[in-house]
Amino acid sequence: MKILEYDDIDPFDAFQVSMLALEFALTPEHVAHIRQTDPRPFPFFAIYAVEDDLVLGQVGVFRLPMISIDGREDVGGVWAVSTHPQHSGRSVASMLLDEAHKRMRDAGLRFSTLGTNRYRVGYKLYQRHGYEDTQVLATALARWETAHRPTRLRARQLGNAGYDLVEKIFQQVASNYLGFAWRHTPFAPLRDKVSSDDVWILEQNNHPLGYAFAHLNKSTLEINCLLVPTEIDTTEAVAAVVAQFKASYVKVKVTRPVEVASLKRAGFQVAQPTWGAFMLKPLTPHVTLEDARRLFGIGTDRFLISWLDTT
Repeated sequence: MKILEYDDIDPFDAFQVSMLALEFALTPEHVAHIRQTDPRPFPFFAIYAVEDDLVLGQVGVFRLPMISIDGREDVGGVWAVSTHPQHSGRSVASMLLDEAHKRMRDAGLRFSTLGTNRYRVGYKLYQRHGYEDTQVLATALARWETAHRPTRLRARQLGNAGYDLVEKIFQQVASNYLGFAWRHTPFAPLRDKVSSDDVWILEQNNHPLGYAFAHLNKSTLEINCLLVPTEIDTTEAVAAVVAQFKASYVKVKVTRPVEVASLKRAGFQVAQPTWGAFMLKPLTPHVTLEDARRLFGIGTDRFLISWLDTT
């Protein structure tokens, strides 16, 4: 078994293994688009375990920008971890993860991160490789009547302002946070994965100060990626979005303790941790998980994270 890079294999083989393992269409066209628009992947994009010209597995490797108490620091991010279903049990993913971690260390990175779900088979694999679940993800649920309340804020759809406004707001608000508080611009994941119809700008006295992503899923209003200045109460920001919809229920995804506390006080039922997991691993013996928590503020009100910024 040997390890090759994306450009050294038939792109259809990468498509095949990602479809069979993840039902994710990693087509050559999609890879080309990511490489053209998103500077976060490593130059080799992904690594592959190959035997007798058959691709047995895949691991993608990203360099993710973060902010620590010492300033800007990039961390690693693994994604699209895949094993061909006919070759499970052969430690293919383990071998590829080891190689990915080596390449991250060679690039000077001190930590690796990933996003997954705790019910997936891969969760225990990641734990065996030294990843720890930070347990920062939370989900709050309430009836619409509980979430709907007076607020000084107003929510309006993004409209013609475009994604540039979202990125401008992010730069302004995120400057007070740690963690995933720095983004390349233009930020390709935002433009590729979020419909402008789902972006709601939060204003006070006609001044944009934050945003949230929101959409109706049958009778439930789902809100995520809420970003507001530290002095704005989470429940009030949520209420501004809720006022624009008529739904039976409201679901809000949050991560910071202050957000959880605000929603609990307002009568939301909050689950933390959820089945979702943001996991982190030290790559060198000179740093620990506690170092990461301290440097990036993980688990505190200063830690900023969203599904757009992780792998």
